[in-house]
Amino acid sequence: MKIRKITLNDFEDVNNLFMQLHGMHARFRPDVYNVIEKPTNVKAWDFESSVSAADKIFIGAEIDGRIAGFCLVKISDCRNKAMAERKIAYIDEIAVDEGFRRKGIGKLLFENAVKSAKVKGATTVELKVWSFNKEAIDFYKSLGMDVQSLNMEKHI
Repeated sequence: MKIRKITLNDFEDVNNLFMQLHGMHARFRPDVYNVIEKPTNVKAWDFESSVSAADKIFIGAEIDGRIAGFCLVKISDCRNKAMAERKIAYIDEIAVDEGFRRKGIGKLLFENAVKSAKVKGATTVELKVWSFNKEAIDFYKSLGMDVQSLNMEKHI
């Protein structure tokens, strides 16, 4: 397995992973996510712009010539006068193909993303995880992440 930068040539593999992730979200939160057709071009999911953006880390785990998992991180500055100034590495997406889970791929992607984020000056890594996704919550906790805040909702 090789952890490397995602390129435009990886669109099909990454698109398949996005669809797995989106399908899970649509299944558990149909009030938030629509069931969609699989996109067919690199503009989908902001893929094309994410590959070349200087403020993003877009890495994948390559196994036998295909991307088995990926991690997309956005680096941003927090410059709100009411909050401490800091640089945040926000994990927009992290996904591992259903057939490759529990083999350490997600952990390697996370560790490499954190390492790259530190090089870019980030001092914290943040992400959002849905409360229904207990497996992901346990995974992130196993990597040393803590609950920072809770989003709450009430349907009206």
